[in-house]
Amino acid sequence: MNYKLNTELIKSKMLQKCYSITKLASISQISKSTAARAVNGQGTQRPQTIYKISKCLNIDTKDITL
Repeated sequence: MNYKLNTELIKSKMLQKCYSITKLASISQISKSTAARAVNGQGTQRPQTIYKISKCLNIDTKDITL
């Protein structure tokens, strides 16, 4: 099952933490291309990816998905 992400919330949290897509990818242990697709709302994301991003940005997984 794949999910769409709340990109505005992700971008807001990244801005607060001064994270680039590269830094988000590194800390979340996902590829830069996956991080870029998630941040830009392209395609759908796997549950594992959502969990890694939400953990990195301290966002509840329920808040990050649409």
